[in-house]
Amino acid sequence: MFTISGTPQRVFLPGLERRPPGPDAATVLAVYLFLLLAIPSNRTVAALGGAGAPAALFAIVALLWWCWYHVQRPTPSLARDSQPIRIALLLFVAAALASYAAGASRALPEAEINALNLGLLRIAAFAGILLLATDGIPNRERLITLLRWLCFLGGTFAALGLLQFFSGQSFVDRLSIPGLNVSDFGALQDRGGFNRSMATARNPLEYAFVLAMILPLALTLALHDTRSRLLLRWFPVGTITVAALLSVSRSAIIGVLVAVVVLLPSWSPAVRRRAGLTAAALVGIVWVAVPGMVGTIKGLFGGQDPSLKSRTDSYDVAATFVEMNPLLGRGFGTFLPEYRILDNQYLVTLIDMGILGLIALCTVPAVGIVVAIRARRHYTEPLLANLGPALAASLAAGAVLTGFFDAFSFPQAAGMLFFVAGLSGAYWRMKDSRGTERYA
Repeated sequence: MFTISGTPQRVFLPGLERRPPGPDAATVLAVYLFLLLAIPSNRTVAALGGAGAPAALFAIVALLWWCWYHVQRPTPSLARDSQPIRIALLLFVAAALASYAAGASRALPEAEINALNLGLLRIAAFAGILLLATDGIPNRERLITLLRWLCFLGGTFAALGLLQFFSGQSFVDRLSIPGLNVSDFGALQDRGGFNRSMATARNPLEYAFVLAMILPLALTLALHDTRSRLLLRWFPVGTITVAALLSVSRSAIIGVLVAVVVLLPSWSPAVRRRAGLTAAALVGIVWVAVPGMVGTIKGLFGGQDPSLKSRTDSYDVAATFVEMNPLLGRGFGTFLPEYRILDNQYLVTLIDMGILGLIALCTVPAVGIVVAIRARRHYTEPLLANLGPALAASLAAGAVLTGFFDAFSFPQAAGMLFFVAGLSGAYWRMKDSRGTERYA
């Protein structure tokens, strides 16, 4: 029996053994995470383009389930629930619909019409996964279980990237999934003589985005989830940290630094010292084991980089388009990559959804960060109390890296951002729950 929120009511008859709880929304979210990270990001249903990723389609089904659950409830709860992240999402969806109306009101080429319509499916997927995570995870125990699964998948995702780095083989390019089309992305890239890992991501930027968002959650579970085995706790931290360092990506380094800076105030002095010593030792090991890598990383942050110049040149292009439709934009998804790749989702959103849309987009992670930090004081169990800063650090890293590439065009990046925002909503909702804080 599936439930969206709360534990299902079960009747136990005398003489019969208690049956274990059935699947719930956390189970569905675990399946979503598997689809998001295990299936290569460049596999989609051809007719649906960027909206046809299996995880995105699954998220749309989750949205329908969420809607059905609340419609058929005898006593509606949405109106009386104080849920800031849901309000932030509502503003984003409203801005997207307004931009859709603005785009539909003008003459569009066929390619933009298709992109405008498919954009609604992408918005539905974002909303579906955030709402199900916010309202569906039944209790604290299931939240921690879901986070363990996320970190394990993240560790495996990073381990595949490391295998690609050292072998020079993609491996995922040999995977054939019936019904799914393969995009032009997928081949390993080279920078500074090193392979740029991607795991199952569409490109190294999406790979870096996922690593940076999962790392603070993995660190928190490793430090405080003492009920889990030591190896299972530290495996994700080790693989993600090394993978980020060997990713030959500015984004990965910046994302990790942002996450750690947000986490630092919540760490004890002893943890900070150990983290500093571990980081220094890790850099030393990389210096010796991978000659030239440290120099390559230093070079990423100095000198003339064509990718940086391309990003700065995009501001003038964006300003030209924004002047045409400053408030509502030209329609979500209608600024196509063939026009120009801006490498900045905030600029793309400003063009597609206007000033209102950009504000609404920024509100989603911002509200998630605020509620995660504010809710932590309601928890006394160390793991749950430290989960607030971890969620805030994850969203902060994702919010910063969203400005480094057109994140909404990449299923894993967009899916991870809205999923973690939903986890912040669940964390906020559970702060007032009564009873034990024990977790399995």
